Amino acid sequence: MSGLSESEQRQIDWHAPWLAHISERAELAGSADLMAALNQCLAGTSSVTGAGKPLHFIPQDDLPEGEAYEAHIAATGGVPTRLNLHDFFNACIWLTFPKTKAVLNQRQAEQLKHFGVQHTRGMARDALTLFDENAALLVVSDPHIGHALRAFDWHHALIASRVDWDDPFTPRADAKAVLHAFGHALMEKLTAPRKAICAHTWVMQVDADWFSLPPAARLLALDAILAQQIQAWDINPRDFCPLPMLGVPHFWADNADETFYNDERVFRSGRMRLQTSTQGE
Repeated sequence: MSGLSESEQRQIDWHAPWLAHISERAELAGSADLMAALNQCLAGTSSVTGAGKPLHFIPQDDLPEGEAYEAHIAATGGVPTRLNLHDFFNACIWLTFPKTKAVLNQRQAEQLKHFGVQHTRGMARDALTLFDENAALLVVSDPHIGHALRAFDWHHALIASRVDWDDPFTPRADAKAVLHAFGHALMEKLTAPRKAICAHTWVMQVDADWFSLPPAARLLALDAILAQQIQAWDINPRDFCPLPMLGVPHFWADNADETFYNDERVFRSGRMRLQTSTQGE
């Protein structure tokens, strides 16, 4: 057996809205030879890693002992991949956002080159890792939604603006906000959904006509925009907004009732991030 176990395959709910943007990868989860299937997806693409090496997936055992994961990817193009949900979702994000993952890898490798492997990552590497593992992308054409989220104004971010949120499985040209999971650890956690699961959210401002694009074209454009943003990012972890994933409109049936958001243990008040602004403004 060289693929996900049957129990792991059963854990993936491909009808979950937070997986809508990678749902075309559903067949990969059942591949008897997952590594070969992942690499087949790269055939004919120009996907590269942080140092411009052609992207490919390799068994975890091929990572030399003592060599840093991110540095190995940048230097060789090979992404060490275990046959588990965590690494499967990571591979799906490499396939969906290749430019952004390459820039993240580049910046992680730069940190390793300058500072080496330390007992603690430091602020920059920690922020890059948070993005890689637990980020969600809030794409908005209405800046008020992003501003409300930064202000912990759950009512205006998620309730009053509910009609403006896109359903990932039935995209609308007149929508003004949509959320895409990016972090592979976040996706793994959501295989067992809990109200308290929270994403480190990156807010992206786009033109209204972005929502008129077909889903695949949306993602292609988003990858290019996001890669540029991460390349220019000053790597401040305070640029993230906390967002309980099950509070996203269309993500969980119970949140159609406004009282869902009354749980202050999950939808907490917090101070405004005064020094940050919505990306792309």
